Amino acid sequence: MIKNNVMNMSATIQEILELAKKTADKSDVKHKVACILIDDRGNVVTTGYNHHSSRSNRLGRNTIHAECDALSKVRKPSNNLTMFLYRHNNNPIHPCPCCSTLIKAYGIKEVVSLHTMKVE
Repeated sequence: MIKNNVMNMSATIQEILELAKKTADKSDVKHKVACILIDDRGNVVTTGYNHHSSRSNRLGRNTIHAECDALSKVRKPSNNLTMFLYRHNNNPIHPCPCCSTLIKAYGIKEVVSLHTMKVE
């Protein structure tokens, strides 16, 4: 599902990467992850980051994944969005099976892992 080809966008990869870094910095989780949703015109639609849920249970705190956080801010499914994922330290990041199902349900056809991008 993750692709490396990116459509012609008004937001540059460098700008998306910088936004992803700032977004990931908000995370209270050890492995900081950001998700940026961009529409087909290159506009940032929303951002999300992984964080601990405000609810806890007997087993501890649950973690909200960056993909779920970003998608929860989108009003309805859309097939004109591209998802960019970023993890601090430029480590590879791929959606978990649960997030992959949600991504598919929202009609997002392209997921780009920013660690694969060569930014100069």
